Amino acid sequence: MKERLAEFRQLLAAENLEGFIVASPANRRYLSGFTGSSGVLVISREEAVLLTDFRYLDQATEQTQAYGFQVKKHPPELWETVAEEIKGKCAGGRSRWGFESDHLVEKHYRTLKEQLDGCCFLTPTEGLVNRLRRKKTGVELDAIRKAVEITDRAWARLLPELKPGRTEKEIAALFEFFQRELGAEGTAFPTIVASGPRSALPHGEPTDRQIEAGDLLTLDGGAIYNGYRSDFTRTVVVGAEPTAQQQALYDLVLKAQQAALAGMKPGMTGKEVDALAREVIAAAGYGDHFGHGLGHSLGLEIHEAPRLALTDETVLEPGVVYTVEPGVYLTGWGGIRIEDVVVVTAGGIENLTGSPKRLKP
Repeated sequence: MKERLAEFRQLLAAENLEGFIVASPANRRYLSGFTGSSGVLVISREEAVLLTDFRYLDQATEQTQAYGFQVKKHPPELWETVAEEIKGKCAGGRSRWGFESDHLVEKHYRTLKEQLDGCCFLTPTEGLVNRLRRKKTGVELDAIRKAVEITDRAWARLLPELKPGRTEKEIAALFEFFQRELGAEGTAFPTIVASGPRSALPHGEPTDRQIEAGDLLTLDGGAIYNGYRSDFTRTVVVGAEPTAQQQALYDLVLKAQQAALAGMKPGMTGKEVDALAREVIAAAGYGDHFGHGLGHSLGLEIHEAPRLALTDETVLEPGVVYTVEPGVYLTGWGGIRIEDVVVVTAGGIENLTGSPKRLKP
């Protein structure tokens, strides 16, 4: 795992940075292996230090051994300690140190700036560690595959439980329980369950609403396995045959997803992949009802860059994992979304999600 630190130092050299401060939990885990809730990485060209508190010293020492980090306990004044670490690494003159401007709290930035004035320049950066995290290794892909498998199996167990009279909260709780029972460390994010007219809410939180026969029900959830996440959405009709309108709209969303899955390949941009699905929905007259991007990358976090969206010009590369999740949402009527997780390969994609796509379960 020390190769991650070596690759990150190559990025520092390319950005003309003497060192870097990592505060993001996901980036901290990626570079150091440390899974605790408190800690900061101070990385220079020669040294790598994890500062954490007394609670995590033994855990941190064990977890970071393979990553090349030295573990130090910090006193209550964490950010003053970070500044002292940096001062000890500034070899004359004013060096440039980067920090995660999209994660560092302004209060902590002010502390560092005051302490380091005259020692170094603090340089804001965004997405530097994510350049490494974007392409998944075989070990990372194995963890994502396992998370996806757990979610697929939990969905299969949940289907017989989708009955009129159940509440959205009950369905969400069952799904999360099944994932845990099947080996998940936790949920990738709070499970979304929205039924009937509420299924028009793309991120509808589960409520006490009782599901009625003939309702559309959308469930969006995922599992965590070895730190890595799955993401999954299916829409079904509960306790009745689908209506003609429900079936037609479902077939449209499925057609849009299939178009994206069939055409997606390395060398395309996220914008171009998004268009594969969006054009199908727009041609049917529902373009204004597909208001979010087609997908996003995922891994240690549920939403990572790059994205499949109208604004994303990032070129797809093998080893990058994406969700593909078109949807159509009609206020007052309901909505339909179908989501799979795929990994880009040399010749196209591999779909990791195995759950059937049927409106009637």
